[in-house]
Amino acid sequence: MTHVTRRTAIALTGAAATTLGLAACSAPGGDAPNPGSGGGLEATKDPSGTLAVESSKVPVGGSVIVSTNAGSDPAIAIAQPKAGDFVAHTAVCTHQGCIVAAAGAQLHCPCHGSKFDAFTGKVINGPARLPLDAVQVTVNGSNLEFSV
Repeated sequence: MTHVTRRTAIALTGAAATTLGLAACSAPGGDAPNPGSGGGLEATKDPSGTLAVESSKVPVGGSVIVSTNAGSDPAIAIAQPKAGDFVAHTAVCTHQGCIVAAAGAQLHCPCHGSKFDAFTGKVINGPARLPLDAVQVTVNGSNLEFSV
């Protein structure tokens, strides 16, 4: 029978707690950010690189996540604070690079719980400390256009 001293038991407990804490703070799947969710829209891309999505798909007072089928384009969060007024931000959380999910007037990071204001990009609560970067969006007929 192996005898474990009190000091060894405490050291092992501390090591296990540290390991679990570090695992909780890392992105799922190793170093790759978790794409998250958010029920997004797929944008079309013209030859000049301009992305477009139908403005009617963005709810008034809410937000959507927009991506393209070209994996190199970053996801964009588009919101409509009031009818006809559109704003856009990168959908990449400033904490560890996970893709945020649209949640009405907020954007939620599924990895560590950061929340952002969908209309301003400002942090509502962390662990993220920096706001989301703004993306210029223009209305062109029934489409919203943006370049990344």
